[in-house]
Amino acid sequence: MTTVSSMSLSLESRVLASPQQVSCDVADEAVLLSMRDGEYYGLNEVAASIWKLVQEPRTVRQIRDALLGDYADIDSGECEHAVLSFLNEMVTLGLVDVI
Repeated sequence: MTTVSSMSLSLESRVLASPQQVSCDVADEAVLLSMRDGEYYGLNEVAASIWKLVQEPRTVRQIRDALLGDYADIDSGECEHAVLSFLNEMVTLGLVDVI
């Protein structure tokens, strides 16, 4: 598994939530606690949807496609950019592993 942020994710990258965190759902959102640095992170509804998807190994493409199915009003390119940005940030924070 890789947690190094120097790599850039692609649609074929497989990701999985890191075991070094604890999370809980709060309404349609989520709160994460990094066990590495003790920091809390709040996720909005869309980010929480991505977070639920990374609880099992998935490619970035599978995550994007699931979101496009759930949110019909978003452009495919915009969705892809948002998913890649969010997952790259989560990898940088050590909350998501590239497997």
